[in-house]
Amino acid sequence: MSKNSNIKTLTADSFRSVIDSIEAVRALRPDRELWYRGHSSNSYVLAPGLHRLDAPIADISAKEARLYKDFHFRSPMYDSLVRVDLWDQLFLMQHYRLPTRLLDWTASPLVGLFFALSSFKNGPKAKPPVLWVLDPARWNEGMLHDISGPQLVYPTDDTTVAQYHPLATGSRRSEPLGIEGVINNPRINAQRGKFVIFGPQKKSLEQFCEGHKAWNTDVPLTKIEIKPTAALGVYADLQHYGVTYSSVFPDLDGLATEIRGKYGY
Repeated sequence: MSKNSNIKTLTADSFRSVIDSIEAVRALRPDRELWYRGHSSNSYVLAPGLHRLDAPIADISAKEARLYKDFHFRSPMYDSLVRVDLWDQLFLMQHYRLPTRLLDWTASPLVGLFFALSSFKNGPKAKPPVLWVLDPARWNEGMLHDISGPQLVYPTDDTTVAQYHPLATGSRRSEPLGIEGVINNPRINAQRGKFVIFGPQKKSLEQFCEGHKAWNTDVPLTKIEIKPTAALGVYADLQHYGVTYSSVFPDLDGLATEIRGKYGY
């Protein structure tokens, strides 16, 4: 991960201090919608699954189009309710863990914290889990600084967003963009899902922050690191307040995972 000093890092050692850190970020951005993403280790970068492939970007883009078309034509056989809208298909691909240029976020800080802690493994070499906080409208303003207009999160029917679709032709923007996703399944609804769509450039969000003149010192990305020794206690408190597998994954898989954990499996 880049050691970019422009990205502010806060440290938390209890559930209360995590909440205090979130409130500190919110206080600097009053009346703003903030998005959250949890990582079980601070060694993970903010990059989409498709860009993690070890291949040139031209090969990745070609493979992306083939992945999309394969899913688009075959998925209705398994679910007659699958929508034919181009963006709906892409969100479903992300939901079913196919590699895309989408990076999942959530409007709920507690859901983001759940993802940071639910797969954390404690041990002598454990690295701090992280809760990332993003101001998506401010991010978009910086990324699209050549386009005049108010700070906003773009809907998928916007002409700017159309350039990011796997089947788009012509010129494409390279900057990641915060977009409003379609709520097309219960998990996205329960998780209050949001998305950042990346362009055809293999850079993480952290790398895009480096030396970005549009933001100066007001980088719209904040990192909250949770001390490894406190992580399991924070996770227990989170579950006490009702943020569990079955609430985040409202289906039988989520319920079964929660019950397995309850009985030590």
